[in-house]
Amino acid sequence: MANIFARSPYLIKIDEAGQSGSKVELFLSNTTFSVNPQYTLSKLIPASNNLETLYDISQYIREYISFASFTPTNTFTTNPTAQRVNVRVKRYKLVVSTYTLLDTTDYIAFDGYGYYEEGSNPDLGDFGLTQQDYYFNVTEDAGILRVVTGTGYTALYTNLTTSLSTSVALTNDTVLDIARVISANQNDGNIVEIFDGPSTLLATYNFYPKEECKYTPVIIDFVNKFGAWQRELFFKASNDTFSVENTEYNLLQTDSFNYSVLEGQRKVFNANGKKSIKVNTDWVDENWKETLKQIMLSERILIDNKPAKINTKSTELFKHINTKQINYTLEFEFAYDVINSVI
Repeated sequence: MANIFARSPYLIKIDEAGQSGSKVELFLSNTTFSVNPQYTLSKLIPASNNLETLYDISQYIREYISFASFTPTNTFTTNPTAQRVNVRVKRYKLVVSTYTLLDTTDYIAFDGYGYYEEGSNPDLGDFGLTQQDYYFNVTEDAGILRVVTGTGYTALYTNLTTSLSTSVALTNDTVLDIARVISANQNDGNIVEIFDGPSTLLATYNFYPKEECKYTPVIIDFVNKFGAWQRELFFKASNDTFSVENTEYNLLQTDSFNYSVLEGQRKVFNANGKKSIKVNTDWVDENWKETLKQIMLSERILIDNKPAKINTKSTELFKHINTKQINYTLEFEFAYDVINSVI
């Protein structure tokens, strides 16, 4: 089953000889499909010598995906159905006044995106994380790795210190959130290898433990380019900032002739505060810039399990040849008022 990453356009093309138009029936469900389509899209051909009709279905898919809740875990669980949507596309051609079904295709859609260089309709694969090295704090859960499984998939965890391997069978043909680091390897870290059957290696990830003696690491959970939760830690110094906004007006004195000097001439209302935090990564490898880009492009971020948005809009993507030791500084603003103003 193919994957759709709906933050980029996903185009359905119908270009059949003799067609005067076309139609797409779009079925969307977080569980099982209904009998009737959620959307029906139709077009006439642009011209007799240009039969191609295109439909971008991504905007309809995103309505069915939500990351409102998040529970960090280090166990093996089914990926929440709200974080993905099953998609069925039925393509029809129109000849005069009759629609004829061409084919029916099923997909799994995530709230991810492809880069411009990856072309149109990129399928980013079945794994919700870029294959590279990662670091975690031994006192915290290392996070999850989303996997779209097939028949006979297994995850092999190899302890980085003892080289002891633990194989975990993954449920067939489903979407799982699996542990990055199993509990037995929490202090040592592990390599995670995903296999299709007994010997075909599909993906490899390295998770290294890291201890910080001086600072309290800041945990960031964000939805990455694959439409999956990803956990990263900023190990070095962090700075908290508090700011206040209010509305000011000129005050009418209680007694303008015999006014009190304590009453003042101006007053504020609708006062509320915002909190922000500036964090540092510690020294990172050059390839960490891919993680950096995905954080800056994310639309859903949690800082220490509190909702936030990124304020850093621009940063240099460092190269080791230019900068021997790479540290990134990012600034986030917590996405809520200090005084509860939720209605």
